[in-house]
Amino acid sequence: MRLLFTILFASVFTLTYGQIPDSLSGKIDAIFAEYQKPNSPGCALAILKDGKIIYQRGYGISNLEYNIPISPTSIFHIASISKQFTAAAIIRLSLEGKLSLNDDIRKYIPEVPDFGHSITFNNIIHHTSGIRDQWVLQWLAGWRRDDVITEKDILDMLSRQRTLNFSPGDEYSYCNTGFTLAALAVKRITGVSLRQYTDSVFFKPLKMANTHFHSDHSEITPNRTSAYRKDEQGIFKISIPVFDNYGATSLFTTVDDLAKWDENFYTKKIGGEDFIFLMQKTGFLNDKTPENYAAGLIISNYKGYKTVEHSGADAGYRSNFIRFPEEHFSVVLLANLSSINPNLLSYKVADLFLKDKSIPLPTFKQDNNVVQSWVGDYFDMKTQSLVKINFKNDKLNMGSIELVTTGNNTFKTPNSLSTLTFTNDEQNTQMEVFTQGEGHTTYKKVNKIASSTVNLEEYKGDFYSSELDTKYIVSIKDNSLVIKIPRNDEVKLSPFLEDIFTGNFIIRFQRNKKNKIEGFYLSAGRVRNLYYSKIATQ
Repeated sequence: MRLLFTILFASVFTLTYGQIPDSLSGKIDAIFAEYQKPNSPGCALAILKDGKIIYQRGYGISNLEYNIPISPTSIFHIASISKQFTAAAIIRLSLEGKLSLNDDIRKYIPEVPDFGHSITFNNIIHHTSGIRDQWVLQWLAGWRRDDVITEKDILDMLSRQRTLNFSPGDEYSYCNTGFTLAALAVKRITGVSLRQYTDSVFFKPLKMANTHFHSDHSEITPNRTSAYRKDEQGIFKISIPVFDNYGATSLFTTVDDLAKWDENFYTKKIGGEDFIFLMQKTGFLNDKTPENYAAGLIISNYKGYKTVEHSGADAGYRSNFIRFPEEHFSVVLLANLSSINPNLLSYKVADLFLKDKSIPLPTFKQDNNVVQSWVGDYFDMKTQSLVKINFKNDKLNMGSIELVTTGNNTFKTPNSLSTLTFTNDEQNTQMEVFTQGEGHTTYKKVNKIASSTVNLEEYKGDFYSSELDTKYIVSIKDNSLVIKIPRNDEVKLSPFLEDIFTGNFIIRFQRNKKNKIEGFYLSAGRVRNLYYSKIATQ
């Protein structure tokens, strides 16, 4: 592999930027041909090798109203790639002795409720805090993504929460709220904002002149891209986040500047050896299961290569930043159209430079009759999560993901990050799912309840959540149960199990001693078991 790189790049590095072989640049440009046309948003690309930008280009339009093209110096909102910079500030402060990674966050932010457990900075930067996610909470409370969202809004909502998703350290669950808290902790510890702190210790020393945390959505930023989405008719619409919160998101930067940040992971000019080590150190769950999430960075592998990566998505912005540290090679892709898949495009670029070193999985044949017996709905009460297994084109699928059999009733996802093992006994069928960095989840196969047996009238009523200060109306429409989220669309609920309904979330109704509905628990991915009590009718 290294010989391949030596041959490929020996001539490149005797040349100036832009003089890579035409055959290679043509293949790169072909990946983005869909966006390299008038009146289309697109992306900025930088390819990095051995500390140099060997190829960079803008594809498409930065601002459709003024027909401004995207260039390598166009500024993008990079969404969750921002997290590594917030984590970097926390780690830097820990190395300076101004905080400990084992400090409870309530030491600096007492507004966080006492959940009966210590929630440390380590929990926060590795997504093991158990705190409910801010974006899901706000959606459930009736917020829209075009509402201006401030740090105070998020802190106020968090202060009303009464429970965690799980005890800190027991599980991994991606949590934006924790990084918003980390940004606030930096301010309270240093006396300056995260924007000011990162500017002084990271961005100015690295000459990242076009990078900053954006804490005021109305602030004018020259050379900033606009972002877009397509409506149902395929017409571009403006789609820009209006965040005044930051830490979990809201870093503005360019592919040029990210190249400088990338190189610091090799030179260690800023932060030093310990800083770079902690940035890429993954955590462990309480049961010693290793994570693959470091400090705002996902440590994984691709086609036999170690990768350090993160992606981002907010409104119409999409981004991916992937480093192959053993090859001193990286791809940075920042986009301004919501339908762009930056991870897929980044890997396509990487494929032009990296020879596949992955070891092919051995092929196994499974008895289709046995395999088809595993088709169905699987539910885990602990995580309140539902997985659908189906059989299509002679393959077992998890939702839309085609599974690869590895024998002994075991299957893997194509990226090998998740392993599914099926077991049968006289009582039930179970599916054990192990996901790298997240641990084990046991799902039981369930039989959906027949809709005709459910008395929908029992579930009607008004329900209130004190944790969201929000009222929901549950009603019947077109012979289906529907739930109205304030300022958002109605959600149709389908009967699943006894007193459990599914839609865009899972609703588990509770009965009192008289067998009457008295409330329900709602779970929606990164928010679990949010309680709504039934409002008594007059």
